[in-house]
Amino acid sequence: MAEPQTVKTRILIISDTHSTPLQPTTSPNPFRQPLPPADILIHCGDLTMKGLTSEYHKTLDLLASIDAPIKLVIAGNHDRTLDKTWMEKHQNHLWDGETYEEAREFWFGEKGRARTEGVVMLEEGVHEVPLKNGGVLTLYTSQYQPEFCDWAFPYWKHEDRYNISNVLIDAKHISSNPIPSFSAKQLDVICTHGPPFKRGDITPHGNVGCPHLLKAVARAKPLIHCFGHIHEGWGAEKVTWEDTPKREPQQTIQEFKDGGWEKSIKSVETVEVDKKEVMEQRAVYVDASKTSGKEVIRGEQTLMVNAAIMDAGYHPVNAAFLVDVDLPLKK
Repeated sequence: MAEPQTVKTRILIISDTHSTPLQPTTSPNPFRQPLPPADILIHCGDLTMKGLTSEYHKTLDLLASIDAPIKLVIAGNHDRTLDKTWMEKHQNHLWDGETYEEAREFWFGEKGRARTEGVVMLEEGVHEVPLKNGGVLTLYTSQYQPEFCDWAFPYWKHEDRYNISNVLIDAKHISSNPIPSFSAKQLDVICTHGPPFKRGDITPHGNVGCPHLLKAVARAKPLIHCFGHIHEGWGAEKVTWEDTPKREPQQTIQEFKDGGWEKSIKSVETVEVDKKEVMEQRAVYVDASKTSGKEVIRGEQTLMVNAAIMDAGYHPVNAAFLVDVDLPLKK
């Protein structure tokens, strides 16, 4: 059987910009004007600090300054006015007059500024996006992350919203939009706000990523898994997966975190960063296409990218990621 035809596609990935504009060209940091052009821009959430309309406008000002015909974004825990459950819980304590309905209209309304300017916010689930270069991007997105200081889009740490069944035996299965396995649907990209366990999730308090998400990504084996949320975890690495076992081992969440997770990963290769090149290019460039000699192999490997622009002190010191991959042509 002949291999499907593909087209080399450039994806610019950012996260956790928190309403901050691109810095001036004279800035000593790489998140500065102009960012490199791309076929697709993906923003992995935390568009704002508090989900205010004024902050959403600043975010769209930022996105408008980036040269990409397709612009895809998800919400994050700071974008709280987009979480209906969070807003209903806190409506008696809000002092800024913002509403969930106004936030929805801003991002999803046909006459809202986002849609008017060609920016598409995606909610949890699988999406197929036709591209200007003749390709099609298949991605899974989710704005949720483990509960964190009563911010938006939370789930409890024992809850599994990504797998089809209870892969970890003491987890509570809550998924309405599970991540599909590689054998069922080939995903090019998984974009979540939060990181998976042990991948770009390190903080002074240890690894805080989601073990259920790591299990799901290991099943799906996308070309790219991009995320943010944990500012300290910025960076990228190529993960080579072990073959998915026909029968999952019976283990608890804690057993998985204590070392069981290692059974799904064959090797990890950190993407080395040349600071001088990054400053010149205004991004970390990763060529994961077939012509690079360092291809990310579909169904075997995943490029993990924590693209948080802010550091732990909320200074925009980190670089965006610019990734070349081969995507299938539209049939």
